Amino acid sequence: MFNSLEIDILPEGGLSIPEKALELLDFALVSIHSSFRMERSLMTKRVISALAYPKVKIFAHPTARKLNEREGIELNWPEIFAYCKKNSKFLEINADPARLDLPDTVVREAVKSGVKLSLGTDSHHKDGLKNMTFGLSVARRGWAQRQDIINTRSLKEIEKMIS
Repeated sequence: MFNSLEIDILPEGGLSIPEKALELLDFALVSIHSSFRMERSLMTKRVISALAYPKVKIFAHPTARKLNEREGIELNWPEIFAYCKKNSKFLEINADPARLDLPDTVVREAVKSGVKLSLGTDSHHKDGLKNMTFGLSVARRGWAQRQDIINTRSLKEIEKMIS
């Protein structure tokens, strides 16, 4: 088991917890929970600034969309993909039925760009784990295969990837 935390990305690209707190974690996920309407270039810079923290490994529910409730954020996906690939950062496929985020079309582009993915359920209770099938469906629709998804790896491989 890993000691990890999902951390909010602040509008200027910093994190919502003190940097010293990151030292207590094996790795962190980052995500956007506010200030959804920013110019594409500024939003992209915001995300990359957060991904630049060494302990940050996964960009969670990357479009920040909520189906039938909120549109996703605007990002320069090729720039995000290039940064993630170069710096061994991963994009989450969030399996929560209210999110299904990344969209399958973006999953496909990520896979073509060589970016690795992480399947997550966004569970706040054990019952949420059953939603993994929805995330797996999104991954399949995006043509992701086993080798594209980090949590299909052995524990040793995952430890190496997040260290």
